[in-house]
Amino acid sequence: MKLLPVALNIENKPCLVVGGGLVAQRKVTSLLECGAQVTVVAPELCDAFVPMLAEIKHLARPFQAGDCAEQHLVFACTNNPAVNAAIAHEAQAHGIWCNVADDASLSDFHSAATVRRDAITIGITTAGQSPALARHLKMQIEGCIGPEYEALLEIMGSQRASLKQKLETQAERAELWRAILDSEALALLRQGQRSAAEALIDKLLNL
Repeated sequence: MKLLPVALNIENKPCLVVGGGLVAQRKVTSLLECGAQVTVVAPELCDAFVPMLAEIKHLARPFQAGDCAEQHLVFACTNNPAVNAAIAHEAQAHGIWCNVADDASLSDFHSAATVRRDAITIGITTAGQSPALARHLKMQIEGCIGPEYEALLEIMGSQRASLKQKLETQAERAELWRAILDSEALALLRQGQRSAAEALIDKLLNL
């Protein structure tokens, strides 16, 4: 099965997580990082939920018919396969994407192991076949993509408006990015020499 990689904007969107264990807690953490409005349905929550209780709506009961209505995304994370299947079927009946923990066949999408560097987001998925491999690949990538890339994007983002005026086509902007990436800018940022990196980038931008 081949998946279509997408980046979803769920800021202020209602999302439902059913389950109170560590798997559910990890889903909630990811949703809150993206600014979602999260409802958790579970009779009890594990201790890992404590730091985020003020940020979520907790319905302290089992899943009930109708819980999926008006949600943007649904995550079925209970330890009961029959309940997870019922959640998935209800979500799909409402036309809502559902992720079912440990059951790729019932899932409309799969959560990715994520590497974040501010606005840079890298997702790794194995189509639900091996979360352990996804986590391993995440650690490998984290070692390759350091904070210097975040700093570079911040510098370039501050120039975005003027660049659009100077360089009208995407091809011209892509060529400029290649020149910057081939320069010493990243090495300077990696060494903590931001001022020198900015001066080099300004030179390449003819500023």
